[in-house]
Amino acid sequence: MYVLNMILSVLISAITVIESAFLLPFNTLIFRFDSNASVFESGDDMYTVIWSTSLPGTGYVTYEYEGEEYTVTDSKNAAYRTEDSVHSVRIPKEHLNHNTYTYHSQHIGTKRAYVAVKGRTISSEPVEFKGYSGQDEIHALIISDIHENPDNAAKAVGCFEVEPDLIIMNGDEVSMMTAEYKFKQVLRYAYRFSEGKVPILYTRGNHENRGEYGSDAVDIFKTTTGGLYYTCSYGPVQFLCLDSGEDKSDSDWTYSGLVDYTSYVAEETKWMESLTLDEDAQYRICVAHIPRLNNRYGNDWSGILTDLGIDLFIGGHKHRINFEYNAGNVPFYQMLDGGKSGDSGYIATMLTIKEGQIDVLCYDNDLRVRGEHTYTFD
Repeated sequence: MYVLNMILSVLISAITVIESAFLLPFNTLIFRFDSNASVFESGDDMYTVIWSTSLPGTGYVTYEYEGEEYTVTDSKNAAYRTEDSVHSVRIPKEHLNHNTYTYHSQHIGTKRAYVAVKGRTISSEPVEFKGYSGQDEIHALIISDIHENPDNAAKAVGCFEVEPDLIIMNGDEVSMMTAEYKFKQVLRYAYRFSEGKVPILYTRGNHENRGEYGSDAVDIFKTTTGGLYYTCSYGPVQFLCLDSGEDKSDSDWTYSGLVDYTSYVAEETKWMESLTLDEDAQYRICVAHIPRLNNRYGNDWSGILTDLGIDLFIGGHKHRINFEYNAGNVPFYQMLDGGKSGDSGYIATMLTIKEGQIDVLCYDNDLRVRGEHTYTFD
């Protein structure tokens, strides 16, 4: 495999040199954005902008903030990352909210100790990004459990009369994470529903753990915790986004003895226990794919969420709507958000947060209302 990659690298490098010398369009045709950029919450006061290209190269984002030009690169330990085709850049929220950004990539044919063969640079159109603007109503779109069924999800989403202010992708957007191209599918779904204009809260489902790229994908989000769990806020709403791991024990034959979610979730639980109640938040929402809160690898999350003053827990995984899931077991509301239903159906959910309540409306891909509910808070 190493020899094959080296041969391909040399061929592409040679083509790049010839193309540049004779002004041929070859590099432009083969080097392109194959997943446009979306903006993901990544913890605290930061966003991570993520996109991908058809070939490896650099990635960077440019924007202007308070009269100063910024260029933020996808880099690691001072070096630009050039060997990947998925690019991620972390930017302060205050820089991006209500601002315009442009993302760029340059194809790198090969890079050696003292020389690099570079192709052309491609750039997006400027993207106008929205942030919280003090609006009276906040609309949050939930799309979980797509399972490679984006067209039906789009039909359901198209029924809503309002545009979302933010999007919650609550896991199992693909059925496995075996390679980079599966993660690129997640990126394409993210862009399809956000167009890179609104923030996305992403949680990992159990199916996105399955495959060698599952752990690699976590690093791309560059969260403040290093795992796919973090806190973030949108105006008066405080979110706790969790990684619920798998739906089976580490010893299950499915994982071939090659996982240790027990330790991972134990570290996540220690982090949760270090958090304190946000007294300023009007609404506290927890999002996680698997709704089994009382036993996450031997950890009881329900008590921690109670101590953190969670008002509403939103889970996926079950592929159905349930507005009063396990009612009475904890002192906060719990709901299931829909997703793929049956062999081909899909249910999407919109939250409208206003005046001390959260209104929930659900549509399916046959343009039918599948549920309405209101949660009220003191």
